Amino acid sequence: MILEARKIGFRYEDGTRALDDVSLRIVRRQKLVILGANGAGKSSLMSLLNGSFKPSAGEVLLNGEPVAYDRKGLTLLRSQVGLVLQDPDDQLFAATVFEDVSFGPLNLGLSVDEARLRVSNALDAMEISDLSHRPTHMLSFGQRKRVAIAGILAMSPSVLLLDEPTAGLDPRGVEDLTRTLDMLAAKGIAVVLATHDMDVAYALADRVAVFAAGRVLMEGAPDAVFGQADFCERSGLRLPNIFQVASGLKDLGLLPSDGDLPRSVDELLRLVSAPR
Repeated sequence: MILEARKIGFRYEDGTRALDDVSLRIVRRQKLVILGANGAGKSSLMSLLNGSFKPSAGEVLLNGEPVAYDRKGLTLLRSQVGLVLQDPDDQLFAATVFEDVSFGPLNLGLSVDEARLRVSNALDAMEISDLSHRPTHMLSFGQRKRVAIAGILAMSPSVLLLDEPTAGLDPRGVEDLTRTLDMLAAKGIAVVLATHDMDVAYALADRVAVFAAGRVLMEGAPDAVFGQADFCERSGLRLPNIFQVASGLKDLGLLPSDGDLPRSVDELLRLVSAPR
């Protein structure tokens, strides 16, 4: 475990309750997907985990220790927990890609050589090294989103938080980003994303947490959560398309009765065509 929310609550200044008694554990190498309808509390949770908001109740723990909300404590938290906002234009501000991604490492007090190495590694990880000297305002939306993520990766975080990371991306961009997040998790980073995209959630998640009215409604492995008979009624969400198709084929005896359901079209086709 790296990061934990323990019975946290949060209210905005006008008294609106965003979160109530929420507990979640974030584990290294695990991809946790936060699901919920608009207003469920997903974005508020992300801001609390990053220290942008302070809980009204409960506590956030980093490596088992409660987060301190002074300058030192927040600097420590944000050096390990990076937040990528939904709109990359809310994060990008430098003239070029290289300058933007290098801001965080230099702000940590790293040497120019070490900062340059971190920037290079982050750009490589996001497959945008060829854009390093491009003006940020001349990039496509998907490219700007990748630059925003690279800027967080250059800080070498243990936890990567992403708020609606696939919003505004075309299908190819979604596939590329999903593959990149899988790769980052395999390297040891805990990946947490809030999304409305049920198909991305099913393809990516090791674990899902479903929010409603500021509380955790369901949590667990994707097949277990989506397999609940009243999932749609309770959550206000639809089931992932691949999950619906694969479940139906399994009920018809066209997929093995044991084992996990396929998470992608390619996996589904392999299983359907495999000799039995």
